[in-house]
Amino acid sequence: MTGAMYLRIGHVASGITVLGPGSRTVVWVQGCPFTCSGCISPEMRDPSGGTEVAADDLVSLIAEEGSPDGVTFSGGEPMEQAGDLLDVIQKARAVRDIGVVCYTGYQLEYLQQHGNTHQKKLLAEIDLLIDGLYVVELHADLLWRGSSNQRLLALTDRYRSLIESLNSDTDRSAGLEFHVDGSGTPMFSGVPSKPGFRVGFENAMLERGIKLRRRNRP
Repeated sequence: MTGAMYLRIGHVASGITVLGPGSRTVVWVQGCPFTCSGCISPEMRDPSGGTEVAADDLVSLIAEEGSPDGVTFSGGEPMEQAGDLLDVIQKARAVRDIGVVCYTGYQLEYLQQHGNTHQKKLLAEIDLLIDGLYVVELHADLLWRGSSNQRLLALTDRYRSLIESLNSDTDRSAGLEFHVDGSGTPMFSGVPSKPGFRVGFENAMLERGIKLRRRNRP
């Protein structure tokens, strides 16, 4: 269709319970300007990688066929496609009320002060922002985060009480989920509680003749 918008996406999956509250559709966007040591998804750094997906198709996946508790944008770096994601969220919310969680390597204060117009408008649509670069030296066993510098920031009231209620017992990694995609390839989602999980797990599987794909980011 002439004028249709497309996003560069690494992967999309529904029913994920380890990257935000409840059961969520997760969109891993393609392209990231950061080069964090120990990144669990380096294949999503290349902005020309992944697959082009029509924005309207993504809206349908999120709003009509998606998980009951909403959508999580991961990557990659969602703020690199802020304008298109803003359009997707607004169109999806015109269909049903969804909660929006978003990961970003940028700090909230930086985006508020130096972000472009699209990034600032996207912030206004996000219920829970998980911000900050992954720092391997600060890797920690935390809920939905890979390192202790990353923050859970409730930008609306939707998840505020949940975040404020976290304590030393509940602020723990949600764990990992393992799946087999349509081609029969094993995949995993989530934030590992220990650093170096990806390499160790992939090597262990390769020894058994199994090659994995990842859909994750810390």
